[in-house]
Amino acid sequence: MNKPPQRFLLAYGVMLLTFAILDGVWLGLVAKNLYAYSLSGILRENFIVWPWVIFYLGYCGAILYLAVIPSQSYRLSAFVRGAVLGAAAYGAYNLTCYSIVADWPIPITLIDWMWGTTATALVSISGAMTFRLTDS
Repeated sequence: MNKPPQRFLLAYGVMLLTFAILDGVWLGLVAKNLYAYSLSGILRENFIVWPWVIFYLGYCGAILYLAVIPSQSYRLSAFVRGAVLGAAAYGAYNLTCYSIVADWPIPITLIDWMWGTTATALVSISGAMTFRLTDS
């Protein structure tokens, strides 16, 4: 099956949009107060945006490469591959923060780890569905 570069770019764009929407709803509405309350002593008053941009661009590329593209050839679904990648990435971040940041709360560690696992799995599905819908 020939996959022109436009399919990769389209899947990547859909994944970026999906992640932006998911994280926007999560961080801006659902869990905003939880994070603000739990991390109040260590949050910046004004967030720096460029690290988020770099993270989303790189992480969506990693999801595409490690979860979505391989799921086109193998039976393990993009959802499962995405969940494994999300668990590893968000687990590394949250467990490291818990380990080295004074007063980093264990509930935030576990909640954010769960969220990252779920969000990455859903973003992977959006990329895989885009591939399937554009299959020629």
